[in-house]
Amino acid sequence: MANKSRPKKVKAPYRKYVGGQGFVRVVEFSTANGNSYSQGVAYSEQISSTTLEDEFSDNDYDEEGNIIDLSKKKKGKATSYRKSESQKKLANASKEASTLLKNMELLNIEAEPMALPLEIQKMVIDYCDKITINFLLVCKIWYWMCLPYIYETPLLTSKNFNKFVDTLVLKKKRKFGDYVKSLNLSTIMQSGKNSFVSKMLRRCSSNLEIFTAPQTSFGYAPLISLKSCHKLKYLDLGLVSETVKLKDLFSAISSFKELTHLSFPRSSIDCEGFEDFQWPSNLKYVKLSGGVTNEFVRGTQWPRTITTLEFSFCPRVDEHAIYTVLAQIGDNLKHLLFHYPMPALNENSLDYVFRYCSNLISIQLMVDYCSKWAFAEYMLTPLIYQRPLKTIYLECSGSLGMASKIHPDDLTIAIMESRLPCLKNISVSSRLGWNMRSEDVEDLVSVLEDQDGGLYLNY
Repeated sequence: MANKSRPKKVKAPYRKYVGGQGFVRVVEFSTANGNSYSQGVAYSEQISSTTLEDEFSDNDYDEEGNIIDLSKKKKGKATSYRKSESQKKLANASKEASTLLKNMELLNIEAEPMALPLEIQKMVIDYCDKITINFLLVCKIWYWMCLPYIYETPLLTSKNFNKFVDTLVLKKKRKFGDYVKSLNLSTIMQSGKNSFVSKMLRRCSSNLEIFTAPQTSFGYAPLISLKSCHKLKYLDLGLVSETVKLKDLFSAISSFKELTHLSFPRSSIDCEGFEDFQWPSNLKYVKLSGGVTNEFVRGTQWPRTITTLEFSFCPRVDEHAIYTVLAQIGDNLKHLLFHYPMPALNENSLDYVFRYCSNLISIQLMVDYCSKWAFAEYMLTPLIYQRPLKTIYLECSGSLGMASKIHPDDLTIAIMESRLPCLKNISVSSRLGWNMRSEDVEDLVSVLEDQDGGLYLNY
């Protein structure tokens, strides 16, 4: 038998959220047969100010703020208990709710839930720094509004790559690929296949803007699927280690009107079919590498929109082909970079760069292919305006005899004679062999500090 003398448990009231009603307080009622049941009561509709005041009135507390047991107060035995923080908060909330209800009654305001327009909800989501999966669990409307942000830039690795491809391929009706705008497959090594990459490009072709190809599994089939990505703006094939025919690449990107960045594959082979090739009209950045030949570089009509040109491992390109390109677009270039190795270049092949490119802001030179005469007076000829060059990167392969090719005094004299009036930063490779504690380097540092710049050592 149950112990009838034992006091019954009293459940603390709590609130829950109900759609269309707002927050609801659950009140427990007892029936005649002793059973109890809970019923939700909305603050805005069914809780009146008198009920809240009767439940937590000022007469139920003594002078010290303690709760008085009313059942024992009738018998003359009043026992006080220390009021907890949760009960204090509930009492304050009840008083605020009663005040709010009184004001609403005076102003004849209906207590209906306020629904924000979808436009404002979309703006709230746009201001969030990071959209996580928890946003999808709020409601169905938020699910569809946050879904494009989740799939816009997926973080793909070798572990989740196959699952991502299955999601795009198997669930064709939902069309998750339409939300993808950036695909970075640089971390995909052996888990990808040509068929997987091809299918993924076809599913994401409608809105894809940025694509970085994987190191492997990028052959003929992905190039065919790449043709359908007409909104592509950034295409990086520099990591591809498989052999790629440049003729197929040219036919794939010829219709890309919005393409601005292009990096050639490092393992490309023959360069046939370039005679009919037309560069994208809005191209701004080009990185040449791989099997690019002198015939291609000389016979191509380079677009005048290119502002950044980069040479990275072009074994067939010599200095005559480089200066042919610079003669066409050298005045428009803002950034020019050379990387090691370039076996077709000589030890002073890059000395004439400043004669063709007078508007450069930054340049990266390989000391293996240039000498101190690159900063001489007849190379840095005076212009009708100040030469805007601000940053020089001096890289080196580390071979013997590189330290004597360019001396710190060569740059110091060029700055003091106002050949480089805007130069602020010089980054020198540690393999060049300069003694950073020598007086020559200190003179170069002091001259750069006068122009609010500095000398940086690159390891």
